[in-house]
Order: sequence, then C-alpha cells, then structure tokens
Amino acid sequence: MTIPENDRQTAASTDASVPARAAGSPPLLPVAVATGEGAWVTDVEGRRYLDLTAEPALTFGHRHPALVAVATEQLGRLTVASAAVDDDRSDPFARGLADLVGAKVALPVATPQEAVDVAVTAARRSFAERSRGRTEASAGARSVGRAPSVIVAAGSHDRLVEAGAVTVPFGDVAALEAALDNTHDEGVAAVVLEPVQVAAGVVAAPEGYLDAVRRSCAERGIVFVLDESHSGAGRLGETVALDTDAARPDLRVLGSAFGGGIVPLAAVAGSTALLTGLPVAASASPLATAVGHRVVEMLATGELQIRAGALAEHLSARIEPLLGAGATAVRAVGVWAGVDLDPAVRSASEVARRLVARGVLVDVVGETTLLLEPPLVIRATELDWAIEQLRVVLAA
Repeated sequence: MTIPENDRQTAASTDASVPARAAGSPPLLPVAVATGEGAWVTDVEGRRYLDLTAEPALTFGHRHPALVAVATEQLGRLTVASAAVDDDRSDPFARGLADLVGAKVALPVATPQEAVDVAVTAARRSFAERSRGRTEASAGARSVGRAPSVIVAAGSHDRLVEAGAVTVPFGDVAALEAALDNTHDEGVAAVVLEPVQVAAGVVAAPEGYLDAVRRSCAERGIVFVLDESHSGAGRLGETVALDTDAARPDLRVLGSAFGGGIVPLAAVAGSTALLTGLPVAASASPLATAVGHRVVEMLATGELQIRAGALAEHLSARIEPLLGAGATAVRAVGVWAGVDLDPAVRSASEVARRLVARGVLVDVVGETTLLLEPPLVIRATELDWAIEQLRVVLAA
C-alpha cells in the first residue's frame, strides 16, 4: 500500500519508543508491537490496541489457539523437508484444500506471489500445448519468442503489470472482451482477477462480472485465474467466490490466511490437467501445511463463514453513518471497509496516527483512504468501539 514519504517520516518521528530499522522505510504507525492475542496487540510499553490491520495472514487473529496448538505439535515432529522427498503433511493439506474449494488438485507454495506465478506458468504451458496443433501459417502470424499475454484489471497485480501484463478497467466486461480479441501478436494465456481489490481501497467486482469473465475466457480457451489470496478464507461470508460446479474458475489462488498468522503458506487449486507436471515443486514446509490443514478443517464446518457473514452486515451498518461525517465515501465488502476522506480536511495517514492514541490500528491506501480489515475473531462490540473512535477522530 502506498504511503506518502513525508507521512511515513512524520509517523516515525512521533514516538521515540519505535526502534530504528537497519534498512527500509519506517512503518506508517508509531507502534512497536510486542505481543498479540485475538484481535488485540500490546506494544513494548504495555499499551493495548485493537488491530484492524489484519492482512490475510491474520484472518483468524493473532495466535489462534487451535492453530498455535497444531504448530506446536508439528514443531516437535518435523519443520522442513528436502524437496527430494515427500512428507506426511503436504498431501493431506492439498487434498483437503482441493475438496474445500471444489477443485481436483491443489499445489501448496510459500507465498501468494509465488502462487500467482505458478498459475501464470500453468496457463502459459496450456497455451503452448494448444498452439502446437495450429498450422505453420497461423503460428507465423504470432511474434516468435514472445510469451502469451496475461490480462489483469487496473488497480491490482502490480507485479504482473510491471512484467508486461495488459490492464483493463475493473468491472468492464466489454473492455475485457475487446482486450481478449485484440491481443493478436502473442495471444492471451490467462486473465487474472480478484473478487475484491483491497489494494485499490476495497472495490468489489460488480454483480455478475466474474461469471461473465469466466464465460468469455471459456469461449476463447483462455485460463481464468481467480486470485483469492485476500478473500478466499471466509472473509466474504463464504469460503470462496464462484463456488458452484458450473461457475468455478480454471485456477484459484489462495493465500496467507491458510498459514494462520504463524507461517507463510499459499496455494493454487484447479484442474489436474493444468497443475500436474508443472516445472515447479511444492515449496510449502511441513510446518506450514500442518497449520494449513487445520485451517481447512476449521473452514469445513462452515461456522467461520457464518460468523463472517454476520460481522459483514454489522460492519456495513456501523460504517455507513460515517458518510458525510468526515468520509466522502464508504465501501463495506465482507469483513472489510474502505473509507475515503476529503483530502482538503486531513490525510488518511494523519487519521490513522490519531487513532493510535485512541487504541485502534488501521491501515491506509494512498493518501485519502483508510482500510479497515478486522480479523474474523473480533467481537461486534469491539468493532462498534473501534468505529466510535474513528467517528470521534473524524469529527475533531
């Protein structure tokens, strides 16, 4: 998330208790966290904060007891295995995850970025295999030596864009189809989209958009990759998006929530044809997949999704009154909220730092948008209290 450099410098200078870093940019908020439990963290001086900066890795909060227990047990057995051998944790996780999201197979990896790379590799291999049967004349119509394109929506997947991906407006099916049909030279291997663009300020895909994209890709033989590295663990009130036999994506990227906030873990799930025999190996450790398997078991009961659905309704109802009371726009999607502020009044970074003094931690997107991303273990009363602190700061 982009933080203006002057705001970062100001944040770093407001609290001498924050230790200096050897390298890199200082954090947005002047807080040095020492411990965490559930939805709360405590800093090095013993002050407590309600943590609404729960990135995907902290979907289930800090140190969820069920996940700490399985990690502790696995630490006494095996933490890392050589790529030359198998282990007894990766396959149960992969099978359980595939069953959970309605896929044939799943490939565990360490990070969401790696998972996206694997999905793109699988799509390009599929494109190459389809291309082998074309005539020499049609093959000559494409630029020799150029990789087939990847299409993403503007506002997401900066790494793919930097690598040459084509961008289209998010939510515009006609623009996407035009891009699919007009990329003549190298062809299109994959379309990679998110159900919710968190990095753009919590922007949800319009109703029917993802399913229309899936159909457009299927008609053209293009792999549709749904990147749920942020959303695919119950945060939207359901385990994953497009979860019916007729509407599933070709590949689904699942992210850090499966590491339980303890270890890095992500995965790609999809068809056997796309994922079997790839020139990549599973890179997740036995410690990570042991935790991931427990997360799968927790999600399989459906209780977390029901809780998330109730929290989503509660958050939406509580955040809406901020519109016109310091906020120029609010977007509540699942257990997320993006709050746009009038830049003429104050910056998002300033509001985030003022909330620190009131015991609440939030993140920002750019200069004008607050990002609220509570863990799914938060209580409704805690959420109410946090939003009241935000209301007070905005009214000041």
